[in-house]
Amino acid sequence: MTNYLWLFAVAGGAALLGIALAFGMIKQDGRRSVFAIAGAFIVAIGALGLGVYVAKAPTAPVRASDREQSQQRLPAAATTEKDLPGK
Repeated sequence: MTNYLWLFAVAGGAALLGIALAFGMIKQDGRRSVFAIAGAFIVAIGALGLGVYVAKAPTAPVRASDREQSQQRLPAAATTEKDLPGK
């Protein structure tokens, strides 16, 4: 679910920017900018499809922390103060 939230946030921002640019292009030269806007829509649809594909791709499992802090005993545990050089 959070993958789709990030996809919506990023794609929504890009879409708003694209709409603002398209509006400016149409105001300057309406006929010439139609082809550029059509190309931009094709690229946007492809990017949206790629984003949905990436959002549906499986990810690595996440080990949640627990009360015993067992994640700290794993081989790739977070660095502690005693692990820093000079300590």
